[in-house]
Amino acid sequence: MKLLKQENLKELTEKVLDLVAKTAVEIGHRSDAQTLASLSKIFAEDLIKEKRFGNMTFNQVVDGFYYGVRFGKDEPFLNIRTFYKWTYKMKEMCDNAYYEVHTLGKPKGKTLWYQEPLKLLK
Repeated sequence: MKLLKQENLKELTEKVLDLVAKTAVEIGHRSDAQTLASLSKIFAEDLIKEKRFGNMTFNQVVDGFYYGVRFGKDEPFLNIRTFYKWTYKMKEMCDNAYYEVHTLGKPKGKTLWYQEPLKLLK
């Protein structure tokens, strides 16, 4: 598992394309392949470029989409703005879990969304 800032753009774009296509089916949105590919490329570039998402993993982004589609307050749309909302909401939840464990001393196993920080191997 890699951090988003360590991902290869081509590989990440393919993963994002799968995620966006799955999300389109889940929300009942019909889009052509070119639109899905464009959205995926733009969002993959943003995930690598945006410093606020750099320490997240792709699995956390997938979880953000899952919960955004199912439990989001707004009507889900297939666009970059919606992707940002879902991803940022998941980041807030993960950051809050980290705070609860490392500052408040809650047990790791009982804290929802807590993920042990990844060790960087060199």
